[in-house]
Amino acid sequence: TNKTLFNQRVLLSDLSSQLGLYFSIYQVGSFVKELALVSGEFEKQRLSLAAILQNKMAADQIFGQIKDLAVYSPFNFKELTDYAKQLSAFSFPTNELFETMNRLADISAGLGVDMGRIILAVGQVRAASVLRGQELRQFTEAGIPLVDELANKFTKLEGRVVSAGEVFDKISNREVPFAMIKEILDDLTNEGGKFFNMQLIQATSLEGMISNLRDAYDIMLDSIGEANRGLLKGAVGGMIEVMDNWERYWNILKMIIIGYGAYKAAIIASTIASQGLIKTIRTLTIVQP
Repeated sequence: TNKTLFNQRVLLSDLSSQLGLYFSIYQVGSFVKELALVSGEFEKQRLSLAAILQNKMAADQIFGQIKDLAVYSPFNFKELTDYAKQLSAFSFPTNELFETMNRLADISAGLGVDMGRIILAVGQVRAASVLRGQELRQFTEAGIPLVDELANKFTKLEGRVVSAGEVFDKISNREVPFAMIKEILDDLTNEGGKFFNMQLIQATSLEGMISNLRDAYDIMLDSIGEANRGLLKGAVGGMIEVMDNWERYWNILKMIIIGYGAYKAAIIASTIASQGLIKTIRTLTIVQP
């Protein structure tokens, strides 16, 4: 009985060790996988932005500004990058791209509407160089009181009270240039405007803090991944090489199974996998702030 109990205890101890090793490998593997995916997404966004702008230096600068903004914006990093690319598609000057995107993000955050709708309206006005009825409807549906703002703007310019009806007439006669729309959007997001620092204000909410925590974590992973880009790409390349030549590796594994038995082969494979993952983690360069 004692011998049987002893053997069972040894068996349970071995099983516990194997399970612990398995879950350790799983956790390390999950971290490396997430690190590679997040860092890869950041790299993809950086490359696509540089390709659209046709200016790598400007793209890197805007990319860095977006990363800083994402830490306190209710929009995540990928959303902000997509918005910047959408504005670029409407031929906004590179030196105005980030500022314009940031202002429209404040308006979008304040109104709680899809920023893509606002970008589409602003981009169409810029492309046509004047405000038309269809863009006015888009602004109104998004919640931007453009008619009232235009009435106030023309009242100051002409030194008399301009009614909403006169504003509609000016829009029909194509007398409202894009520059005036840009001035109104700037006024709404400047200090004292309705949407001034709206992203920062919303960042203090619980939902905003959770979103910003995720962005900060992703940015940390990107910093680690960028410092270890060669190592990660080498690991992925090695996995691709194994998959492309699986028959050769399967033949080797069959020889191990025949020579040492299935159990020892599993132990060997598990040990190799754990050592490889641990080695990968140890060689990662942690970027110091």
